[in-house]
Amino acid sequence: MPSYNAFILTSFLTQAIYFIHYHSASALSTPTSPLKTPNSSSHKSSNVNPKSPIVTTGVDIQAWGNAFNNCPKELPPTIVPLPDLPSDFPTGTYYRNGHARFYADDGTPVLHPFDADGMIVAMTFDSTTKQMLFRNRFVESEGYLADKATGGMSERGLFGTMKTGGLLNNAFRMGYKHVANTNVIHAGDDLYALWEGGKPYVLDPLTLRNKGGPGKVGMTDLNGLVDENFSAHPRYDPVRKTYVNFGSVFNPIKSEFKVSLYEVDAETFRSRNPSPTIPNFVLGAPALLHDFILTENYCIFNINDTKINTAAAIKAMLGLGGFAGSLEVNDSAETTNIVLIPRSLFNEEQSSVDSINLFDDERIIVMPIDRHFNFHYANAYEDDDGSVVFDTVQIDGMELATDNNDGKPIWLKENPFDAVAPSRMVRYKLDLQLKTLAIGTPPSVLTSRLPEFPSIPRDVSIRKHRYVYPVTARKKVDVNPKERGMGGPVGGIAKIDAIDPSNNEYFSFEPYEFPSECVLCPKIGKVVSKPEEEDGCYLLLNIVNGRDLTTDLAIFDVEGKGALEKGPVLRFQLPVFVPHMLHGCFSEGVTFDFDAVSTE
Repeated sequence: MPSYNAFILTSFLTQAIYFIHYHSASALSTPTSPLKTPNSSSHKSSNVNPKSPIVTTGVDIQAWGNAFNNCPKELPPTIVPLPDLPSDFPTGTYYRNGHARFYADDGTPVLHPFDADGMIVAMTFDSTTKQMLFRNRFVESEGYLADKATGGMSERGLFGTMKTGGLLNNAFRMGYKHVANTNVIHAGDDLYALWEGGKPYVLDPLTLRNKGGPGKVGMTDLNGLVDENFSAHPRYDPVRKTYVNFGSVFNPIKSEFKVSLYEVDAETFRSRNPSPTIPNFVLGAPALLHDFILTENYCIFNINDTKINTAAAIKAMLGLGGFAGSLEVNDSAETTNIVLIPRSLFNEEQSSVDSINLFDDERIIVMPIDRHFNFHYANAYEDDDGSVVFDTVQIDGMELATDNNDGKPIWLKENPFDAVAPSRMVRYKLDLQLKTLAIGTPPSVLTSRLPEFPSIPRDVSIRKHRYVYPVTARKKVDVNPKERGMGGPVGGIAKIDAIDPSNNEYFSFEPYEFPSECVLCPKIGKVVSKPEEEDGCYLLLNIVNGRDLTTDLAIFDVEGKGALEKGPVLRFQLPVFVPHMLHGCFSEGVTFDFDAVSTE
């Protein structure tokens, strides 16, 4: 059972924020069955600001809410013919993780999507035989298995979901459920389901079952490397062939926030050093850390002025709300700190990197910049002049979705975007010598079309990049970045040109269709680390149809000017409905014997 010290520990509020931006919406019918009737929403939009992107971009909010529905079944490996799969599409497997069980078997709803059980969807492609091997399975976490055994909710959720049994069964219950629902990484012969409130779950890449057999809890500490938490956003270093990640925990007794850094081999997902150095940093106050960025020499974090909301914490302890609501960012602060931690600390003695004061150590660069909140980065790199360049999605204010005391899911809120500021993608260039923004290079807004989930090809990570692929609003929006109520759900994707944003390309889906995060895979023969071949990729994403409760996979060719705007080169319906999902990856070369593992 996770400790109380770990409840606010992580950056789960950040997920709550991007839920409000991009995963909030309408009501569903009374939860009496695993799959609800489409368009049976009681959502009202009469109070929505007519200038809101919900109105101006024509989003079908009712369909968006309908898509917060259980995936109705798990499928074993199933062959799907794809006669139109491009011949230069690489052999490999596309994995996706996300919340997919919003109602228990007895009909009890989770109160926030981020409390919902994670499910892995896997699609293995073979362009030679023009086939795909599809399968999906819920991560069999300890909490998931307990819920299935009892038919109800066996544990509290960080975002407000209560245990079955009423108030008395929730008050002073400090444990919470590990839902394994945020990201998925393939390494060697294993698949890892990530959730930043705990350790990874290790799965079989083909069957998606926990390693150890059916019903076995496959949580791993990566051979003793991870003490408490392992973030859902590891960053890949294509030069060293490693992943760098962090874990964070807040100790309310000591009023101390600790961040630990980890580096693991990309093939084994274990440290290459039998006695690895784990840099540990401490702050005298909590912080909201969901993502970070990596360069050749630095790990980079965005740290805001944050405090404990005592009233919300007491409320959570009494079983009247989610623990995630206990952290509060100071929106009146004038600056945000960008913190650059040298990766050379991984090579020092453990004694010299234990309990480093993040704001009082000469090895750490701390740089105040314009105040904003950020939850996802695209990429960072070190330029030829020694500066650091990074692209990030940011907002000027945040509204937390933690008022779940009425026992209803948050997507039943009448107007889920009424206090949400719009997002934008911004490029920064930092002068590390002057510890300020590079002279003559103010932050450059790359797009204001409500971007989220910025993606790049994996092998472009930490390298100089030109293109970023986020999900966006369906149409161009004209909003004040500081005006609340101007956020909205996504309905399109984009190819952002960070060198010349006038070349940005956009593609919009139907008002009742909602895209997932984009995942890039290089075409056969393309080397995306070469600047001239950076966009030589296919882009994959799920498209959720909230009107009909179906899900498609779309593949776009993004190579060359105007390619994305032509639409998908291949789009087909998946054999099962998959709801709104979170992060994913494409593992090139990961394949299986289709005939041996075809439909049971």
